[in-house]
Order: sequence, then C-alpha cells, then structure tokens
Amino acid sequence: MNRPIFLVTLLASMLAFAVFTRAPAEVDPASLAEQELAAESRGDVAAAVALYADDAIVQYGGLCAPTCVGKAAIQKELERRVGAKNRWTVVGRYVSGNVAVIKTELQIGYVEASGVDRVIVWCIYETKGDKIAAVTLAGQRTDPQTARLIEWFQSQAKPPAR
Repeated sequence: MNRPIFLVTLLASMLAFAVFTRAPAEVDPASLAEQELAAESRGDVAAAVALYADDAIVQYGGLCAPTCVGKAAIQKELERRVGAKNRWTVVGRYVSGNVAVIKTELQIGYVEASGVDRVIVWCIYETKGDKIAAVTLAGQRTDPQTARLIEWFQSQAKPPAR
C-alpha cells in the first residue's frame, strides 16, 4: 500500500473517531452547587431536589443536624429553608476535582429576633457524575453576625427534661 495514502486514511479515521466519540460530560461541582442554591433561593424545591443523587447526604443544616440521607429527607429540609425564605448569595467558590467549597452570605427569613440579618455559611459540595452526593454546611464563627446567630440559637435551646 502507498504509505502517504495509508497515513491520510489513518489520520482521517482518527479524526472521525475523535469527532463522533463523545467524552463523558464533566459537571463543574461549583456550577451544580450554585444551581442548587439558586433553586432554593427562588423557592423551587423540586428543581433543587432533582440535583441530588438518590442516596445523597446533607450534614449540619436545620433538620439535617447531624445528617439527612436520601432525597426524601433532604426535600423536607429544603422545604423548611424555602418556608424560612432563605436567600443565598455566593461570595466565593473553590473547586478541586469533584468537590466545590462555596462561601455564601445567607439571609434567613425567620431569625429577626436574633438581631442578625445575614450569616456566612461555607457549603462543601461533593458530586458524583452529574448529581450532588453530599453537602456539609458550616457557619463561619469568626464572622460577628454568624457568631451572634449561633449564640442566639444556643440560648433558645431548651434544657433536656429530667
């Protein structure tokens, strides 16, 4: 076989294979996190829940203290947040592989009595494929308003019955 024709045919075949072979879609975990926070902020629980894997975990937020496992439990927490009129604003994002750490300012609608109008919450999202696999929330205690809210919540806790 003529060598130049062979090389051209080989290169054309490789190019066709590369063009028609789809690489698996990689989802930016920060983008997925931001979609979830935006859905929650606009009150769209169904859209937020749809972003979670069936066996997802949420830790340290509202009803998910210490942990919610599965979409049904997570949906209840998201409904609670929407009912509280939570509004998330992303102020920082950091990504490494399938993990996104999202720094947020959270306006919480039901804590006016605490004297706080917003708190800083770090949200750590771990994704698996195109779904959220786990979320861990942590208030930034060095922020004065966040620290005040944490203290207020602790003062509202009732002592255990004896």
